[in-house]
Amino acid sequence: MGIKAIFMDPEKCTGCKLCELACSLKKTMKFNPIKSMISVMQVTKLEIYIPIVCLQCRKPFCEDVCPTRAMSRDEKTGAMVVNRDLCVGCRMCMIVCPFEGVSLDTEAGVSVKCDLCGGDPVCVKHCAYGAIKFVTVDEEVAAKRKEAIDRLSKLLETVV
Repeated sequence: MGIKAIFMDPEKCTGCKLCELACSLKKTMKFNPIKSMISVMQVTKLEIYIPIVCLQCRKPFCEDVCPTRAMSRDEKTGAMVVNRDLCVGCRMCMIVCPFEGVSLDTEAGVSVKCDLCGGDPVCVKHCAYGAIKFVTVDEEVAAKRKEAIDRLSKLLETVV
């Protein structure tokens, strides 16, 4: 089994932010989107919404840069997780993450990020529009290739 991660489809995202609410409720027992590990960004010029979450990189910069080795991969879920006892809140992981997948719990003074809810992400369950999926990276790559081939085929049909 390959690494599983959350994948987003901006074409399906309506910006409802149910994913944020579900995540914050699961993590803090409160509806507080600021505490959510996923956030929905609006790209006004393109009129789209993009859910932003840790992509569980195969070679994560956050793990490499952490001076206390607080970042590690969970063997069971494949998620990069933060050991709160080791984290000193230096924010190096936040700085190097190219996808803004790490944030700071200002109350505890430690880094926080998506841990895939132990392998059963609530954001995926509560996305009413199918904009968020939890799949193996290999499955998603295959699906994207098929989608590209289908689009190319339709384009060629209009030309021929």
